[in-house]
Amino acid sequence: MSSVRRKGKPGKGGGKGSSRGGRGGRSHTSKSHGGSSGTGGSGGNRKAASRIWDDGDDFCIFSESRRSARPSNCSGRKGEARRKWKPEAKVPLQTLHMTSENQEKVKALLRDLQEQDADAGSERSISEEEEDDEPDCDDAQYWSAGQEASLVPDSDPLECAGSGPVEPHNTEFIVSTFAVQKLSRYGFNPERCQAALRICDGDVGASLEHLLTQCFSETFGERMKITEAVSHISMDECVEQRQEEAFALKSICGEKFMERIQNRVWTIGLELEYLTSKFCKSKQKESTKNIQETSLEICKFYLKGNCKFGSKCKFKHEVPPNQIVGRVERSVDESHLNANEDASFLYELEIRFSKDHKYPNQAPLVAFYSTNENLPLACRLHISEFLYSKALIFAETSEPVVYSLITLLEEESEIVKLLTNTHHKYSTPPVNVPPVPSGTRINNPVCRKPVIPNNSFVSSQIPEVEKESEPEEETDEDEGPAPVIVENESYVNLKKKISKRYDWQAKSVHAENAKICKQFQIKQASRQFQSILQERQSLPAWEERETILKLLSKHQVLVISGMTGCGKTTQIPQFILDDSLNGPPEKVANIICTQPRRISAISVAERVAKERAERVGLTVGYQIRLESVKSSATRLLYCTTGVLLRRLEGDTALQGVTHIIVDEVHERTEESDFLLLVLKDIVLQRPTLQVILMSATLNAELFSEYFSSCPVITIPGRTFPVDQFFLEDAIAVTRYVLQDGSPYTRSMKQMSKEKLKARRNRTAFEEVEEDLRLSLHLQDQDYVRDAVPDQQLDFKQLLARYKGVSKSVIKTMSIMDFEKVNLELIEALLEWIVDGKHSYPPGAILVFLPGLAEIKMLYEQLQSNSLFNNRRTNRCVVHPLHSSLSSEEQQAVFVKPPIGVTKIIISTNIAETSITIDDVVYVIDSGKMKEKRYDASKGMESLEDTFVSQANALQRKGRAGRVASGVCFHLFTSHHFNHQLLKQQLPEIQRVPLEQLCLRIKILEMFSTHNLQSVFSRLIEPPHPDSLRASKIRLRDLGALTPDEKLTPLGYHLASLPVDVRIGKLMLFGSIFRCLDPALTIAASLAFKSPFVSPWDKKEEANQKKLEFAIANSDYLALLRAYKGWQLSTKEGMRASYNYCRQNFLSGRVLQEMASLKRQFTELLSDIGFVKEGLRARDIEKRAQGGDGILDATGEEANSNAENPKLISAMLCAALYPNVVQVKSPEGKFQKTSTGAVRMQPKSDELKFVTKNDGYVHIHPSSVNYQVRHFDSPYLVYHEKIKTSRVFIRDCSMVSVYPLVLFGGGQVNVQLQRGEFVVSLDDGWIRFAAASHQVAELVKELRCELDQLLQDKIKNPCMDLCTCPRGSRIISMIVKLVTTQ
Repeated sequence: MSSVRRKGKPGKGGGKGSSRGGRGGRSHTSKSHGGSSGTGGSGGNRKAASRIWDDGDDFCIFSESRRSARPSNCSGRKGEARRKWKPEAKVPLQTLHMTSENQEKVKALLRDLQEQDADAGSERSISEEEEDDEPDCDDAQYWSAGQEASLVPDSDPLECAGSGPVEPHNTEFIVSTFAVQKLSRYGFNPERCQAALRICDGDVGASLEHLLTQCFSETFGERMKITEAVSHISMDECVEQRQEEAFALKSICGEKFMERIQNRVWTIGLELEYLTSKFCKSKQKESTKNIQETSLEICKFYLKGNCKFGSKCKFKHEVPPNQIVGRVERSVDESHLNANEDASFLYELEIRFSKDHKYPNQAPLVAFYSTNENLPLACRLHISEFLYSKALIFAETSEPVVYSLITLLEEESEIVKLLTNTHHKYSTPPVNVPPVPSGTRINNPVCRKPVIPNNSFVSSQIPEVEKESEPEEETDEDEGPAPVIVENESYVNLKKKISKRYDWQAKSVHAENAKICKQFQIKQASRQFQSILQERQSLPAWEERETILKLLSKHQVLVISGMTGCGKTTQIPQFILDDSLNGPPEKVANIICTQPRRISAISVAERVAKERAERVGLTVGYQIRLESVKSSATRLLYCTTGVLLRRLEGDTALQGVTHIIVDEVHERTEESDFLLLVLKDIVLQRPTLQVILMSATLNAELFSEYFSSCPVITIPGRTFPVDQFFLEDAIAVTRYVLQDGSPYTRSMKQMSKEKLKARRNRTAFEEVEEDLRLSLHLQDQDYVRDAVPDQQLDFKQLLARYKGVSKSVIKTMSIMDFEKVNLELIEALLEWIVDGKHSYPPGAILVFLPGLAEIKMLYEQLQSNSLFNNRRTNRCVVHPLHSSLSSEEQQAVFVKPPIGVTKIIISTNIAETSITIDDVVYVIDSGKMKEKRYDASKGMESLEDTFVSQANALQRKGRAGRVASGVCFHLFTSHHFNHQLLKQQLPEIQRVPLEQLCLRIKILEMFSTHNLQSVFSRLIEPPHPDSLRASKIRLRDLGALTPDEKLTPLGYHLASLPVDVRIGKLMLFGSIFRCLDPALTIAASLAFKSPFVSPWDKKEEANQKKLEFAIANSDYLALLRAYKGWQLSTKEGMRASYNYCRQNFLSGRVLQEMASLKRQFTELLSDIGFVKEGLRARDIEKRAQGGDGILDATGEEANSNAENPKLISAMLCAALYPNVVQVKSPEGKFQKTSTGAVRMQPKSDELKFVTKNDGYVHIHPSSVNYQVRHFDSPYLVYHEKIKTSRVFIRDCSMVSVYPLVLFGGGQVNVQLQRGEFVVSLDDGWIRFAAASHQVAELVKELRCELDQLLQDKIKNPCMDLCTCPRGSRIISMIVKLVTTQ
């Protein structure tokens, strides 16, 4: 485990005291030690008093009652204090039951866990001292038998103080034979090892480095010195590259690679058969085995399933034949052990970096270690010298060397040559070993004392030298909680941080730049470059080249406003780069240009590389999440805004970067607005960094003012005229008529609803004005104001509004549902364009649709039309375009089709500004887009279909006039365009919840200490303070943020998941508790919408079908069953899937969108290490044999509890808490029968539902719980509230006692109230009666253990809870309680 928490054993006073008690059994009011019942400390255990584990009924009482020796007083006082929240009607007080068998199991589990934690330190030190072979602590101080090094963590300072002061030993330092033996295995003569150990005070690591440096300096001398250029390189850059290499080596070598000290010492185990066969095989393995077998005792921790020392334990790891234990053999993770892997590998390559080492720009110390006693010492040193010589060569070019060294060692031909020389100066005794003067000891011997004071460790004595003793195992509890920066605790977290792999290597920059400049000058003369240059010079941006460069020479920030097609995205970065390439090498620019979408980063990078007559990845590259194409020569990098923000997490000053260009800044995404705030701070710290903001629309002044009125340049667009048509024109040219029963007609109920809405929207003054106008006959009776939308008008009113439009068109418009995207009309328009019975030129057609589901539906619709079918005809070729396609699939849209073939691209809004398809002549704009919206009723964000703004519509229109005059059809009316559309989109930051941004702010070092309110107030257009306040409350409720605005480990990971935080928590818990697939299904539904549909005319039938899926009083479990059924039907084919959806009132479009979201969520979890690495959404989709493919991709292990509905409900409780509803039942009514009075069940309308903040609410009629008369548990968790005539809870799920106690937020309190033990959550709104005090305390303790385990898992995602003995026992116990109780 990542941390050792020492707690008191039963009957002992070890560990910390309670929050009010002292440490080690000492209380503030009593001097009695652990085991005694001191009123303050309660036995000294942080979690439980020692007496909890007695078998009798005499238990100490927690929380409030612990303060007093008179529980009756306490309960009376508490009863009074709690009266205010006591409900008026009855909420049945649930009882926490636990079977005696489960009680015994939980008690045994907790006793084992606390015993192990308390004894871990002492057991560890004992096993080290008594071990017959070399000790486990690899490079830690080795103490001789005569010196009493008290490395016992649990010793109490007071106890030792009683035995008198400990005098430091001033005797001559005695060298440990174990240490000498260890060093000699690197090839050094034992006498030289002893001398080195004396100089280094017994520190093996320092001694080894001392010997290697001496040895290598005699051979390589001057070559070992670092150059001035290398000395100026930032340490952070070196560490980062080192971490990258460690990650790569871990992937290649697996368990053979071990990072013994982070960024300091690496070892790689080797199996060099040729060496073993050349020299007799060592008996090392057998002797190690014999030592273990002759040991008489069996490890008690192994029998309990959780020995931390694994194969290094001095006791036997076997089960006695006469003992039946319920342990499952598991592979124990021994990575926490700092032992040498002698038992596994005869040979090891060891790489060492000193404290301020500049590897890969400086050669590391390389040592070859072997336990093969027959391999001559001299040969080992010759091998080390040979490897070091290679490392020096690699350091000259700043290349990673370790993998190359492994390869060299595995090549017999190279190494065998070195084995002939069996003499080496350092493998023989020195001629004279001079006495070591006291002043020459390394690292200030004054601080170094052979006897260590109690409760301190070797490493704390010498801060200058990092020790190789376990940094995590030996962390003293006194130091307080570790900071939540957890990226170094696992390779996966490290990967998350360095997925950006920005290799700006300042050291070799000048040499590389000189090369790039030379290549550029040669390239400029080439014919290919010159012909492309002529094309570039025809773009409008080229005319502003000199002005832009001139302004950049004088100003740090510049705003460029340019219409679509002016070439700003491709040309301006090149102007800066080309200008710098014509100057001195040290002045070459290093530019990062951000793009809002992945596809635009890729397509623009490829376009620019083509213009520079090179392939992408050389001087021009791109980087998106999970994909990177760049090299050390890349000086212009296109990346997504998110990638740059991730880079800022580890490199707040953007070292080595000269220019940041933020493109499409007018889109006002949450990320781009936040990036502007960050850049505003960075430009003050780094005056050499230049920032260019590029906007496609005319709101450039806003950005200029934000950056202290910086200059603005406007570049005119280069577009041909585009004819703009609206819905009424599209219906006219296609002669489109709505058929009876068409899904695009308005229902009568909808029409009356619209009229009611129109009447509600009118003010009293408008009503009077209208009546007056009608009575005076001032205007036509059918006249309506412009503010009234078309949807609310009848045929006559539309006829009056659209003068000159034919009646057949008006008739169609009057019955059409304008809210829906009409795919039939789009198909008719495509037919009209392709048939060519018009005067417009041929060209590609770009269709804008809101999302992936609509794209799939239109694509399938077109494939059933012979004119558009890709396989049956050569008339058309249809390409879908959306962000979840692979880069290769996206590139197909740019390919020009053969003459006579029409290219049709069906796209989301990514084709609006992010990418340019040159041959587009026709645009069909559905007028809809998906937009993130914050829904206050749900308290979370959702993706909504909304109308585009006027600015969006004009951008879409502009896509048609790139190469010739074009045509644009908007599928909304001209009146709607002029009077209903917003001029600009609302900035995303003002319409989404702020939880995600709060977490991102806190993860950035520059803001980690700032108050959130102060950071938000500095945004370009800050959100409302209430929105921020609500977000902070939600983050605290979830456990992602502490009350003082610090990130928790959960918050750290939620910051890495770009989803609503509650959905993120559901996904993480689903992964931890191995019910991943159902958790992702529910998460996808919460993020999008419910697939259940309820037509106006078939509401009852639809609700009845939904009830057929109902299980365990849960709408979410009903959804899960419906989704599973749909997955099965898709395996039978499209027709079966369609029929399943129709029969069960489900939306196929929503189900497809959910499947797509599930795949994206899986990719995100894979990226941060909570499911197996390397999963990609598009690969999962390709491999899926019907359905979404998640189960196959993630494997059985991740879904072993996927069929456990009670556990899934518990996961929902963890994610949705504190959205809890109490169910209040009326006083019981009884009915007389022949056998006596029988209690009657209440009617469904007699039940009352109450939330903590809103008071009484109602279950929505669409919920499966609407008519339920009895709930086994009086608590429901819900997702959203809707306020109409009253407040409704739409989707909800019954949750039982254990999920609330174990997964509900906040603190669990146990109090004695009126003679019974009450378990309450947070402030007592949710309460349960415990069957006994033992049950109450066991549950509270188990909750503490679970919280700690989840913290550890969230800090270290690699930790496998199935193979980690402690974790697997806690998880299985909780699953059992949740499932069976």
